[in-house]
Parts: sequence; structure tokens; C-alpha cells
Amino acid sequence: MLSDIERKLLRILYNFSAQQRRMPTINELEIKTGRRTEDIRAGLLALEKDNYITWENKSDTQHIVIIEGWERGQSRPMPRGDVNRYYTEY
Repeated sequence: MLSDIERKLLRILYNFSAQQRRMPTINELEIKTGRRTEDIRAGLLALEKDNYITWENKSDTQHIVIIEGWERGQSRPMPRGDVNRYYTEY
């Protein structure tokens, strides 16, 4: 189970990257989470350790790759392309 900061970071990374087509900067994560840089880095490292993200080059957040965008064991949103199919086929 993810901690509050880890869950928040994962949701921000997932949504921000989908909308902006890039990862948020550390400064943007500070603003969105209300947390300090040290807390954000610790949360990102925990997400990497738990295989939610990969972050090989830790010089900035642009190198983060999301492996799983949703906490394990939680209901997931329908994939973007499947929303219309749901309404037309069911």
C-alpha cells in the first residue's frame, strides 16, 4: 500500500504527463503536493523501489517513466480508447 505522498505523486505524474505530454518538474511537484523537495525525492525513490516508475537518470524528473499509473489492488480507470467502445457496444 502506498503512502499518501507516494499515491499523490503517482496520480500527479500520471495525469500531468497525459495532459501536458511531459513529466512535471520538481518545482511543479512541490507546488502541486505542498511538500519539500526532499519529501518528493523520497516518494519518487519509493515508487521506483516498488516498480511503479523507473527513474534511471535522477538529474531531473523528465527521465521518469511510469510503469503502473494506478495503485495496485485499486479499481483502475477505463483506458482512454475504451470509453467510446463501452457506450457503443454495451
